[in-house]
Amino acid sequence: MQTPSPIRKRLQGKRFLEALQSVGIEAHNASRNRRTGIYTVMFCDPNISDLNSPGIAPARVWAERITAAFEDAEVIDMYDSVAEWRPGKPVIFAQVKVRIKTQSA
Repeated sequence: MQTPSPIRKRLQGKRFLEALQSVGIEAHNASRNRRTGIYTVMFCDPNISDLNSPGIAPARVWAERITAAFEDAEVIDMYDSVAEWRPGKPVIFAQVKVRIKTQSA
């Protein structure tokens, strides 16, 4: 007879992703670096294959939304991937690195 496998808790990055989505911030993915404790939150254009897609908000806007929603969040770094070849040069990927001062997420 096999023993049942233990129920694993969701990883901290996925829990932070759920917390972001619960306050209306639609991130594509979130992960946490175990060594540094810094979360990397990724945002992606949902219509990336459409050349006329307006893109997404830049990382600076996402960082403002995260710090407004979580008072214990500190933005460490931001990065935008801009599609230079598309009309209007939209942001197609944005990345925000966040440190949570208290590990409540």
